[in-house]
Amino acid sequence: MRHSKATVVAGTVRARSFGLREILILFGIAVALGWAGVAFAQEAYLSHKLSQQVADLRRDNASIAAQNQGYAKDVQALKSGTADEEEARLNGYAKPNEKLYLVTTPPSPSPSPSPSVSPTASPSAKAH
Repeated sequence: MRHSKATVVAGTVRARSFGLREILILFGIAVALGWAGVAFAQEAYLSHKLSQQVADLRRDNASIAAQNQGYAKDVQALKSGTADEEEARLNGYAKPNEKLYLVTTPPSPSPSPSPSVSPTASPSAKAH
C-alpha cells in the first residue's frame, strides 16, 4: 500500500499552473492568429492574380493600339486613293506612258533526256 502526501496544506488554495480559462484564452488566440494568417494569404494571392490580369490587359491593349494604328493608316490610304493604285499595281496594271519591268527568277533548265535501253533477253537465260 502506498501512502500519498497531501499536496495542499490545510487552509491554502491550490493554484494550478495552467487552468481551463488560460487554455481557452490561448486556444482563442491561436484560432484568431490562424484566421488572420489565412485572410492575409488569401489577400496576397488575390493581389498577385489581379496584378497578373492587369499586366495581361495592358499587353492586350498595347497590341490592340498597334492594330488600330495600322487600321488608321489603311483608312487614310483608302481616303486618299493610294490603296487603289497599290492594288492595281499588284495586279499588273501600269499608268499610261509608264515603262514596266517585270523581275522574275529564271526558269530552271529541263533535264536532257538520257538514252533509254530497250529491254532484251539476256543470253544466259535458259528457256524451260
